[in-house]
Amino acid sequence: MRNRSVAVLVQTEGSATRALAAEAPLRETGAGRPGTEAVAIGRTFTIDTGASSVQSLAPPSKSERLEGVAFSPSGKMIAAATSESNCVLLFRRGADGRFEDAPFQRLGGLDAPLNYPHDVAISLCEDAELLAVAQRAGAIAIFQRKISDEKYAPEPKFEISGPESTLAFSDGVAFVPPRDDYLAACNLEKGTIAFFRRVSMSPIQFEAEPEFELKHRSIYRPDGLAFSSCGSWLAVANHGDDSVSIFRRGRRMFTRGRIEYGPAPVTVIRDPRFRCPHSVAFSPRTSHLVVTNAGANYFNAYAPERGWLGMRWSESCMLQVAAGDERIFREINMANKMEGGPKGVAISASEVAVCSPEFGIRIYSYRE
Repeated sequence: MRNRSVAVLVQTEGSATRALAAEAPLRETGAGRPGTEAVAIGRTFTIDTGASSVQSLAPPSKSERLEGVAFSPSGKMIAAATSESNCVLLFRRGADGRFEDAPFQRLGGLDAPLNYPHDVAISLCEDAELLAVAQRAGAIAIFQRKISDEKYAPEPKFEISGPESTLAFSDGVAFVPPRDDYLAACNLEKGTIAFFRRVSMSPIQFEAEPEFELKHRSIYRPDGLAFSSCGSWLAVANHGDDSVSIFRRGRRMFTRGRIEYGPAPVTVIRDPRFRCPHSVAFSPRTSHLVVTNAGANYFNAYAPERGWLGMRWSESCMLQVAAGDERIFREINMANKMEGGPKGVAISASEVAVCSPEFGIRIYSYRE
């Protein structure tokens, strides 16, 4: 076979970047097809880790433990879920292109009580921006901001909750592209992904019961989820199984117009580097997959490939980036092997943001 070049595998130590391998021949084993060739679709995915290019946003106080992060569709705002203080912090981009150090708005608290917000997602729908907040107690709060307004309304416009929602430990949330007319949420306790259809924008309203629930034996204690920009692919971070499952969306002609993913994953990544995978995010153009590890001081990237069996993802990490201070990480991780590392992750057109209870938010530029 012809040798195919793959993205450089990089490991960072502090601000230094070290190339470990490059121009390696690419040969992967397809599921059930030993020796199946897999061709890398996106050949490069690089993250700039130079100290001058990485922006850090510290939490306003030590009680602000950041668990989830999201960019607005325009990339001009970042939302972060703080679990212990039951708030969502909103940061906006300044005239110099960098995000302001202090949040310009705080949702939750006394104005609109949230119960352990763990993840956030933002969507532009018609003339309004919607902010969904996944709460561990089993609820999704939806805030709304008119495009003409600077800030979100302080109280949620709608909430998905109650027994009919089936939500239990709903740790992750995402709008489903390309229309963003569904919300998907992780059910950590049940090991499922629930999909809720939007039925109205004025007033904002979603169905109380999930239209579809994805179940598969590879989904175990799911903590985070993400969709590719086209909506064809769903990645699920399995916190309890040190793995990531990737599913394909069913074709409308076979699903009678209903939303469905699966039933089986196209790829299950079981990288030995995984330590309690927490969150996932796809890059918008080439669908490289970034995975954070709550129990390790780094996040990883995985390349999409096209083989005889169709689209899949490499089960070998192509990029690994150190996230926080190693001394602080070791101190926390020794007490709890599921803590200390980066948690939430989000990708815009040009930036990757990761968050952690220890260092707040770090924003990197990238190229694909």
